[in-house]
Amino acid sequence: TLPINDLIEMADGFAGVFPEHKYEIVKRLQDRKHICGMTGDGFNDVPTLKKVDIGIAVADATDAARSASDIVLTEPVLSVIISVVLTSRAIFQRKKNYTLGFMLIALIWRFDFSPLMVLVVAVLNDGTIMTISKDRVKPSQMPDSWKLKEIFATGNVLGTYLALTTVIFLKIVQDTDWFLVAFSTSKAYGREGREAEWARSQRSMSGLNTANPKSMIEKAMERASYTELSEITEQAKRRAEIA
Repeated sequence: TLPINDLIEMADGFAGVFPEHKYEIVKRLQDRKHICGMTGDGFNDVPTLKKVDIGIAVADATDAARSASDIVLTEPVLSVIISVVLTSRAIFQRKKNYTLGFMLIALIWRFDFSPLMVLVVAVLNDGTIMTISKDRVKPSQMPDSWKLKEIFATGNVLGTYLALTTVIFLKIVQDTDWFLVAFSTSKAYGREGREAEWARSQRSMSGLNTANPKSMIEKAMERASYTELSEITEQAKRRAEIA
């Protein structure tokens, strides 16, 4: 004979079970990390409806069963449950596709948007997200659940990537002129500097060295002082001759 847990795992269904057996079956399935759902209509189903992940009360269920359930059917048709499950899986798949696609675009595609384009994207972003509802996805064959470990690992990778790119970008901006060159709106960026460099090189070739302007000023002052002294000496000589 199989152990009770393996029997519950492999069984296609159970018939003639008591309310306490329903609760025990659900508990053992949840212990094995299964997502459990159950339909009920009577008062004896209330404990199990509270225990399961998704409790569904049928149309003619008692008030106690309705209050303990997550979903209450308004029509006496159970086929709608299959439609709800498939629709919810399709929605989950759309969210997953959007997240993975946006992550790949952010990592691989080089964004080069002008400020106006960034504003346009922010305004129209809600409209583009609405198209996700028309995405033709295939619902998964198995129940979906949020893989928290995978989400945490992906968040760490993205966070590390953003932090490193921010530090590298800051270092480039501080130590180089790449930011000014890449984001300058002037077509003649650096023209004044190039013209000044060309003028200095021409002066150097002509013998007009402007590397030390202070020495040139001192030389000019020395020439002016020498001229003044010469004039004073000439005036003194004339006065001596007249005397």
